[in-house]
Amino acid sequence: MSKIPYIKYAEMKPFYTIHELCDLFRMGKDDLRDACKRYQVEPRQNEIGDWGFVTYDVRRLHNKLYHEGEATKGADDPWA
Repeated sequence: MSKIPYIKYAEMKPFYTIHELCDLFRMGKDDLRDACKRYQVEPRQNEIGDWGFVTYDVRRLHNKLYHEGEATKGADDPWA
């Protein structure tokens, strides 16, 4: 999987469909599904019945994926 692109959180929409999020993250639907399972982020259904993700979940998932693979030095010790 390629590196997730930087996105400006301040310019985000309130809701992204699964297809829109695949485009935003530049990844396939299967890769997105795997990432959601890995980081426990589930799609939701909006008021018109579309499945996707609210801004909070997109930001949370993006942050995890963007920093994936970076050194986790001191991750177990908050005082490190």
